Amino acid sequence: MVDQQNVARTVMAVSSAVVAVCAVAVTVKLMGADLDPVQQPRVFDQTALEQQVANRLQGVGDQPAGRVTCPGSVVVQVGNQFKCQAWTYLHSKDVLVEVISDQGEISVTRS
Repeated sequence: MVDQQNVARTVMAVSSAVVAVCAVAVTVKLMGADLDPVQQPRVFDQTALEQQVANRLQGVGDQPAGRVTCPGSVVVQVGNQFKCQAWTYLHSKDVLVEVISDQGEISVTRS
């Protein structure tokens, strides 16, 4: 009976030490972790971007711009370039769009 009590006390002491070490390890890990939320990149609103490209194309070239389609989820980052399609009647032409400011200002060039 005495041996069982000693074994039980030893198991309890070892278990308590293991729990304490684990608690310290978790605390150290959390203290060193970067808990700032990851900031998602800003992207253009696709409809507003298409309208802005169409407005920039008005009066450029010999035909007015019709419907414009641009890719979705374009990141607002200076220097980012992408192509949109400008439709005139039944034909489409690619236009090169470049982001020129972090406020979403763009430059549009017909190809």
